[in-house]
Amino acid sequence: MNSNERFGLVYLIFGVSIILSLTSCEKKEKESAALKSKFSSTQLTAHFPYDLGPATVDVSSYPLNIQESYKLFLAVCSSCHSSSRPLNSPYIKAYDWKRFVKRMHIKMGTRGYVLESKDEKRIVEFLVYDSKIRKIDKKDEFDAKAQDLNKLFKEVSKERESLQEEETLGLPKKETPYVGVK
Repeated sequence: MNSNERFGLVYLIFGVSIILSLTSCEKKEKESAALKSKFSSTQLTAHFPYDLGPATVDVSSYPLNIQESYKLFLAVCSSCHSSSRPLNSPYIKAYDWKRFVKRMHIKMGTRGYVLESKDEKRIVEFLVYDSKIRKIDKKDEFDAKAQDLNKLFKEVSKERESLQEEETLGLPKKETPYVGVK
């Protein structure tokens, strides 16, 4: 290896080490930005207010067949999204639940998982029963919880926007095409 090749190799190693150190600094900055938040990473990734509520319910007082349907619900529905989404959503009517479950399972079909009709019915049966117990019979309590979730979601959304703004502050602006003067 001649001196020019050694010199080039030294520059290459030096360049790679600088790039690696800069990218590791960037990761630490992103991690520290997320750590600055008073919300958990799960809360920061919530798509709906319902995602922020509890992901389980106490079904010990429910009939045995509903308890079994609850287990199926948890296994199937939490494979794509948090089980808190349907548990805390405002849906209460069988028609709405059938529509919701059908729509979700069409999406599951595109991922290669087909839910049998009887299992779909069991999930809807659980959701309708649970809605009656927690959302209709205890309407005031559920509505108060829903208001709290909406308020929390607004706070989380503001925090998420603030963190995204911090992350993108040093990034170059996107170029926009020139459209002429009006």
